[in-house]
Amino acid sequence: MRGNSYKPSNPLTPMIEKFTYVSFLIILLAGSFALPAEDFILTVDRGCGSTYYAGESILITYRVQAEPTDTVLVTIKEILPDSTMKVLLSSRPTEPGRMYTMRIFAQPIYGKETILMEYMIKSASKSSWHATECSFYIKEGNYGTGSLKIECTTTGFDIFIDDAFVAHSETESVTIDGIIGGGHTLTVKKEGCEDFTVPFTLAPGEIVTIKVNLDCSVKDKDSDLVPDEKDRCHNPLCPVVDENGCPKDADGDGINDCDDLCPQEAGVVEGRGCPYGDADADGVPDTVDECDDPCTMVDEKGCPKDSDGDGILDCEDDCPAESGDERHFGCPERDSDLDGVSDDNDWCYNPGCAVVDEKGCPKDSDNDVIPDCEDGCPNEAGNRETDGCPKAGIHGAFFVFLGIVLAWKVIRR
Repeated sequence: MRGNSYKPSNPLTPMIEKFTYVSFLIILLAGSFALPAEDFILTVDRGCGSTYYAGESILITYRVQAEPTDTVLVTIKEILPDSTMKVLLSSRPTEPGRMYTMRIFAQPIYGKETILMEYMIKSASKSSWHATECSFYIKEGNYGTGSLKIECTTTGFDIFIDDAFVAHSETESVTIDGIIGGGHTLTVKKEGCEDFTVPFTLAPGEIVTIKVNLDCSVKDKDSDLVPDEKDRCHNPLCPVVDENGCPKDADGDGINDCDDLCPQEAGVVEGRGCPYGDADADGVPDTVDECDDPCTMVDEKGCPKDSDGDGILDCEDDCPAESGDERHFGCPERDSDLDGVSDDNDWCYNPGCAVVDEKGCPKDSDNDVIPDCEDGCPNEAGNRETDGCPKAGIHGAFFVFLGIVLAWKVIRR
């Protein structure tokens, strides 16, 4: 009589399955609790690690999280595959927690490109320096691009293409290269002027010229950025105003914020708006203040602090908790790519590769155009396909074949 064969089940199987499930759950929960709170965002529209063709538009998005009262200064650098560095933004004031975008266009330099964001967060008591990066790859390909020439009636304006910041121009004429062909929208902005927006279409290889006439004729006699038609107060010496154009008095002490050294604390006229007659607005009453100094980072006697003892007062020290020098604004000498060569003397940005020359650029000992850090045979010329090593000759192939045959015989035996 035929029938299905019977195999007794392993009595440990249910226990093993339960143990595996519980272990996976514990690892998952531990990983979720270990995730750090994100205090910054730096990415590109396709995500870090993605690929673009030369000529393609790349949208950069960034944000720095900080306290609302902190000052945030952002510097963004573009590091091309050939290690050339281009500064896109330099110490630009940024509103904490606000998302910003800007647009660049991929250049025909193929390989790994990096966007480096350095930012300084300053509060009333300290300042800190941070850096992060987002890398992607530029791939060989043919994307038709053109150029946009802007001729404006004024200078000092910001350029936006498709609602993303592209550049700031201090000249009346500027050309933006590497714009992918197709339909776009140009917006030109300048404080005190009406925004100028116009659509345009660009064909590959074409240069489109747009003449921009910014209307900056808004009548504002007291220059408080409130048009005269809405301005209820004439105050040419005080631009800190409300929506009606009248000077603000945040602490309600009868002294407007332009003349108040302590605008968030009610004070008296004798103290120039500060309580207890604090003339230098450092938080120490005049009765015990031994130093008349505009610096607010002071000790109990009202004298400026030098927390790190480097001879640079905290009010002028970008790194008050780290000993530095005047050349670096109170900060120590830095090595951003950790290659042993300080930023002041480093010609190449190459994080992850510390085998460099005296200029901080990756070495290539065998001159095979593969840096020693990526070269499996740094002292023998090779190519990418063999990880920088010479190609195996016929003898090498014979020994590989012989090894395979011997291994097969051992397995058969």
